[in-house]
Amino acid sequence: MCNVCTREAAPAPAPAAVKPNKAIERLKMKHNITTDPTNEEKQKEVEYQPDLLAISTQFSKLAYDIFKQTVVRLQETKAYA
Repeated sequence: MCNVCTREAAPAPAPAAVKPNKAIERLKMKHNITTDPTNEEKQKEVEYQPDLLAISTQFSKLAYDIFKQTVVRLQETKAYA
């Protein structure tokens, strides 16, 4: 047998502690979203709660539209021309 086959497997490194994202936590608090993968009742509640991605996409689109309108207004001014 070769050394590779007989070598002991190295133990897997312990997962690093994950810092919670403050923006996501604020959205969860604002929209009263609670997730707990071990609690079946909480999982059923989550099914009917708004999707964070959908909410953030709506806000991103709104911010983009406002920015775009502002740029168009700026481009129409005499100072810009």
